[in-house]
Amino acid sequence: MSLAHPLRPSVMRAGEWFKDRDPVAWQQTKKQVLLRDHFTCTYCLLIAQKFQQVNHIGAEDDHRMENLETVCAACHRVLHLGASALDGTLTIFECKSDLMDMAMIVRQTRALVYRQTPWPEIEHYILDRFALPGGKHFSQAESIAWANRLLHSIQPLAFRAVLPKGLAVLFHEAGAWNDFPERIWLWQCLKGNRYTEHSSSSGAIG
Repeated sequence: MSLAHPLRPSVMRAGEWFKDRDPVAWQQTKKQVLLRDHFTCTYCLLIAQKFQQVNHIGAEDDHRMENLETVCAACHRVLHLGASALDGTLTIFECKSDLMDMAMIVRQTRALVYRQTPWPEIEHYILDRFALPGGKHFSQAESIAWANRLLHSIQPLAFRAVLPKGLAVLFHEAGAWNDFPERIWLWQCLKGNRYTEHSSSSGAIG
């Protein structure tokens, strides 16, 4: 993998939610995908041996390699905007016209988390850098409404709908999970984790 794909916030068609999968077979498939992708996130280009995830590009029960991609936990949340808005970890804001790739926000947020910046300061920094001057920052309820509109806009043969250009996402504190602090399980600020030479990361991550 050499170059990242642009990361856009999206929602998955409702019929794809909660599809059953064989857990043993899925773990084998996931391992194959991670190895194929050299444990590198398709979007932000984070290389990490732990907490990397695998995303379905299309149908959730299509486990062919070409339908699967390695993603970090943060980029995965952007790809599932609706679920992230529901749990309060992402909201939407009007952004500057040159912001096309949410991986820029992921990388900058990760750098601030690594430096143990308080969350109110992280949010203020991201909005100050990326928000459209005078633009709207949508509430959690409004962000959920955006996700629902996207969900209803998905065409019959499509699997996803993408947030329109001019809108971006702001991360909020998610908290611990299974006794792992957020900076570990979500932001993967672990020793040895790094970005590839092609990423435009700012700040170290471990």
